Order: sequence, then structure tokens, then C-alpha cells
Amino acid sequence: MGRHRPRTSLGNLARHCTLTLSALTLASALLAHDSQSALELGRAAFESRRYRTAITHLKAATTEAPDDSEAFYLLGAAYWGEDRPYPISSNKAIDALRQAVELDGDGSIGLPALEYLATIYLRNERLPEARRSYQQLLKHEMREEIVLLYLTRIDEIDLDTGRYVPTPQNPRNARGEVVDNVGPLRMHTNQYFEKGQHTWDPVKRVNYFSQAIETDPTLFQAYNNLGVALMHLGRCREAVPHFDKALQVRAAMQPASAGPYQDPHVWRLRCYIELGNLEKAATDYEALQAMSDYSFFGTLYTIQLAIAVGQAEDAIRPLEQALAEDPDNVEVMQTLAYAYAGVRRTDDAAKMMVEALAAIPPDSQFFRHFVGPWTRQLETWQSP
Repeated sequence: MGRHRPRTSLGNLARHCTLTLSALTLASALLAHDSQSALELGRAAFESRRYRTAITHLKAATTEAPDDSEAFYLLGAAYWGEDRPYPISSNKAIDALRQAVELDGDGSIGLPALEYLATIYLRNERLPEARRSYQQLLKHEMREEIVLLYLTRIDEIDLDTGRYVPTPQNPRNARGEVVDNVGPLRMHTNQYFEKGQHTWDPVKRVNYFSQAIETDPTLFQAYNNLGVALMHLGRCREAVPHFDKALQVRAAMQPASAGPYQDPHVWRLRCYIELGNLEKAATDYEALQAMSDYSFFGTLYTIQLAIAVGQAEDAIRPLEQALAEDPDNVEVMQTLAYAYAGVRRTDDAAKMMVEALAAIPPDSQFFRHFVGPWTRQLETWQSP
């Protein structure tokens, strides 16, 4: 019976995904003729997570009204996008957000734009700029909980760069490392974890998160992040045990009231599909179904599982809609190629795989391990 339940559930989920992704693409794709209409369409698209559509409208708004700080703010936020675990357009996001700050200073748009800037700087190894941004934000912030958050962010940056001064609550260990609760919010972290958080280089992330775990084996996020870094290097077989450990340590560290831990299930699902272990992949799929939080990648990998078990027909429509909204998404292209192949549209599959390979950024560290297997699959589809 266990063999048939995932297949039935996946059929239901594929239909559910179709409805979910369809709902995200209902807004008009026509460009507005004036800056205010373009801004309103861009804002609506951004709030619906349709970042590519938002960018189209908001670029039009900034062209028509180059002094509109809100349009630049939303454009920067749309370029960054919150569903991507790797940088796609961080430089474009920074340019737009800087313009918003320049136009509005410490106003109601300028300060949120500066906060976005701080986050992007922080995640792209631009720590001095992130630190200055948080210090600037502190000059205008009166809410105690936000002040504590910014002060903690500064402490985390200082921990990474070696400037942090330990307190009696988190003295250095025997190796001279600051561990445990850092900053006013007493964040459970260490310098290696922070270094891993502040870079997108997967090789560096493997090294930093491995050291973070060695320094503090109770850091469950470090196990998950190490697994993700290994996955992005094409080392899924090594990654899976770290996702297992993340769930185990988190269960031991957090009360049941903390709720489920979604991330390890999402990434482990992808790894099991890549490894061809569909039975275990279905277990993670069922775990994600029990969670209420939306996850773009959880949905995408669920669709990949549906294709793998022979339900490609239901996958095509949501994938085509997702690609229409985000035409730069390499993983959506690759998934759609396999969906076409699953319904014997081999020419379309080959064409889409060509596009996926062409869309991989030069020297991409996140996708380079896909180039070989995707190229071999493309050759299979193109052979007589």
C-alpha cells in the first residue's frame, strides 16, 4: 500500500500546484501607459511574488518618473526576490535601492530601502557597507525590538570580521572562539557560521559550516546549510546525512511548539530525486504537505517528483506559467524539459534544455555540476 499512496497524493498535489501557480499569474501583463499605473501594476505583481512581471512594470515606472523613490524601492526588492537561495540580480537590486535612498533619504521609502540594502550587502560579503547601513538605520529607529535586531546584526558582522568583543554571557572557548549567544538578541551562532552566512561561494560555505559544527554541534542550521552547500556542488549523497542531522538536532533543541522545520525536507527532497530514490523522496513530499508555509522550491521539487513517477502531463501547465513569470529560472527550465520528455514532446524537451544550459551564468558555482548530466541528456534527446 505504501507504494501507491505517494502516487495518488502526487496526482492531487500536481493539480493543486496548477491552481496555486495559476493564481499567481492572473494580473495583466500589459505595460501601463503612465508611471502611476505602471507603479500600481508593479506593486501588485511584487506582492504576489511575480518578480519578473513586477520588474517589467517597475522599470517602466522608473523610466517615466525617474524621481519616484517608491518605484526604485520596489524595483530593487523585485530584483532581489525572496524565493531565491542564490544571487541572481543583486547588483541591479543594489543600484535601484541606492537610488531610492538617494531620492528619499530618511523618509518612509528611503529607510525601508536602506534596510533592504543592508540585507543584500550582508549576504554578498560586503560587510563594511552592511555595517554602515545598520548604523545609519539606528539613527532613525525608535522601536526597541528593531533596535535590538540591528545591534545584533552589527555584532554578527563584527563576529565574522574579528571585531566582536565577548561578554560574560558568551566568553571565548579554549580555542579562543566566541560561541553561543551573541548580541542583544542572544543569537545562537559562532564566527564560522556567520562567515558561511555572508558568502554565496559553496566551497567556502562547506568549509565554514563544517567548522561551525565542529565548534558547536548544537547549531542545527549549520547542518542544514552545509547540506545545501554540498548539494550545490553536486554532492547530494554527502548532503543527505546533514539534512537528517539538522532535523534530529533541531528536534532535540527546540520545543514542539516551535513547529516543523521545513528547509531540510525541501532540500532533501531535491537530493533524493537527483539520487533516484523516489520512495524516500515521497516521504519528504508527505512531510511538506503537512506544513502550511508556502515554499517555491518545495513546490518545484514536488513537481519534479510527479514527473519522475510518470505524471508529467499535469506538470507542464504550472511550469510554463512559472517560466513565463520568471524566464531566468534555470531550474524551472530544466524541470519543464523533463516534463516535455515525459509526454514524448522530445523536440520541445531538447529546445528547453538548450535554453536551460544557455541560461546558466558563466562560471556559475551553483549550476556547474549540472552541465555534464544535462548535456548528456540533451544529446540523448537529439540523437536520431
